[in-house]
Amino acid sequence: MYKSTQSTAWFKKSLLVTSLLAAIYQTSAGAADSTNKNLTSDALSDDSSELMTVTAPAPVLKAGSEHTISAQDLQDKGAKDFGSIMRYEPLIGATGASGGSGNGKSGFDRGGYTGYNIRGMESNRVGIDVDGIAQPNATGRSYVSRSGLNTFGIGRDYIDPYMYGSINIQSGATSSETANSSIGGNVSFRPKSADDYLHPGKTSAFGYRSGYDSADRSWHNGVTIAGGDETLRGIFVYSRRDGQETENNSGTVDSYPANWHSDAFMTSGIWQPNDEHKLTGTFDYYHKTNHTHYDAWDSSGNSVIGTANQTSQTRRWGLSLKDDWTPMNDYIDSVSTKIYYQHTEAHDWTYMPDSTALSMETVNSNFDTDTWGFQTALAKSVGRHDLSGGLNASTTKTQRPFSQSPVPSVYTAIMQPEADSRGYIIAGFVQDKINFDLDSHNFAVIPGIRVVHQSTKPENLSDLTTNSSVLTGSAVSTLYGKNSDTQALPSLALQYDMTPRLMTYLQYQRGRSSRTPASCTARGTSVPAMPDGRSTR
Repeated sequence: MYKSTQSTAWFKKSLLVTSLLAAIYQTSAGAADSTNKNLTSDALSDDSSELMTVTAPAPVLKAGSEHTISAQDLQDKGAKDFGSIMRYEPLIGATGASGGSGNGKSGFDRGGYTGYNIRGMESNRVGIDVDGIAQPNATGRSYVSRSGLNTFGIGRDYIDPYMYGSINIQSGATSSETANSSIGGNVSFRPKSADDYLHPGKTSAFGYRSGYDSADRSWHNGVTIAGGDETLRGIFVYSRRDGQETENNSGTVDSYPANWHSDAFMTSGIWQPNDEHKLTGTFDYYHKTNHTHYDAWDSSGNSVIGTANQTSQTRRWGLSLKDDWTPMNDYIDSVSTKIYYQHTEAHDWTYMPDSTALSMETVNSNFDTDTWGFQTALAKSVGRHDLSGGLNASTTKTQRPFSQSPVPSVYTAIMQPEADSRGYIIAGFVQDKINFDLDSHNFAVIPGIRVVHQSTKPENLSDLTTNSSVLTGSAVSTLYGKNSDTQALPSLALQYDMTPRLMTYLQYQRGRSSRTPASCTARGTSVPAMPDGRSTR
């Protein structure tokens, strides 16, 4: 038998029906008792057979600033893209870059969302993952001088909200259990699953949604199909969006024109041959095309020298296989293991005037990543101890192809913004939740630690010397090299359950900020040190 969770609305209705039945029973029993004290035992037995017992899992209380946005919440708030997902979320917002060129921004940088801001921490200090697979870091813009530091061109927007059953948000330093550890928080997107729609007695489900948004004149059409039984079941989700630029409600400055469309689909299958094993395979794909044109400014940012036309292509696809094993034996209660692969592309084609010669040129700026990895986590309860631990490892290949046409002179050449790179992460964690009974209330001490080793090495450094008569590959190799570090991230929480639904806690966590390929080959500044952060609540 596979397990499914009934919706909150179903639970409330069931509880209401049970309460009404109990009230009716008690009233009728009281009336009968006042009129007839000599009820037979057979009659009492018949009445008691009408009692209904309702059971439900106890609410899980966990220390930390963490909450979940459901698919219904996304629909209620009208979430349609990477930014509107965080609409009405306190102390959380989406950061973005405007179109066009100017101070701290080149003429070929695309506009759009570049990440999330959680409690003032943003960009690559906030992790983003899809089904546990970390998304690429946003690229820096150090190539437009110091004014471009800590700003971003190509972002991390590979998201269609319709594809996901829930979104989990951690604010502050992430917990020891989180594989995608970050200093500022983490946003995790969980794809829809057949178990969200099917349960014993319901073997198929179909959903269709269509909507229009006047802000950007966009249409959305989405389809969800699920079917199967207790052993084999699956789901298919498709989403199509078409729109234009978002109106800015300004009487003097209009938004740059845009015409875009996106397609996204996800398919997932579950094979559950017995109560111990549940295998889940998932494939998802996202592709967005955006056409726009905007003003191109001179190098001083004082005057418009022409119009730049840009076409942006954003793609992502991922494949994963997960096994949930629940032997419930003397050694292990549960083990969850996943292997995965992810490929992302962000390609910008820009036809723009050169800021120096004023002649028209074509600039191709691409950002491609390939990621392979695995994750495993186990849990075991022994007496008052709830033990957990796990390992995760991944390797990422990053490529940053860049070209200009026609071939520029040495005075108008633009260097490749970043070098290609290859990096890997190996990490593990252990945690123990020690439970105590204090006057019939649960008190727990939760120590934990995560150890992370990370290494990043630039590749193809000779590409940085293209169209340069001064730089050489050996000189660049001397300047930039391999970077690696190992960090221990401890955590400690004290929590006390005041009521079944109310908990108070004191927590300490230490987070980390990941090293990006851009930080290894940033120009105009020294290579930054690896920061870490502490979060106490």
